[in-house]
Amino acid sequence: MLRAVLVALALALLARPVLADTLVHLTITPARYADAREALVDAIETEGLVPSPPSRFGDMLARTGAALEQPTAVYADAEVMHFCSARIAWQLARENPINAAQCPLSMAIYTLPDEAGVVHLAWRTALGDSPGARAADALLQRIARQTADNAGRSSPDHR
Repeated sequence: MLRAVLVALALALLARPVLADTLVHLTITPARYADAREALVDAIETEGLVPSPPSRFGDMLARTGAALEQPTAVYADAEVMHFCSARIAWQLARENPINAAQCPLSMAIYTLPDEAGVVHLAWRTALGDSPGARAADALLQRIARQTADNAGRSSPDHR
């Protein structure tokens, strides 16, 4: 019995959460959502990557709002783009197999109902300080910068 308790305790300690990654936010202004979205897709494709069909996050919230007694829209538009670099995925996986949870990379693009001419990009930095994590972060930064350059001006905000 004592052995079972010790094993359970050891597993619980091993399964504790890892420190969270950082959210990065970039504001693009002046910009229109459609232009910034197109610039984001172009920036992803310029890196030689193919974005998956987007997650229409804003639409999902709009559909479920009434049922959850949330009548006020948070976003005017909101999508999450997913994409993967095989080179970075291999690097991350070789560094630590748990890094499968970091793939695919994603970037959110959204507008707020009362902010005309402002588009937001947000993404998570890769977890850890390894060559693979640094490569993933550099890729995300390049995509964000190219999106901002092609859709308007920007100001970074790390959260």
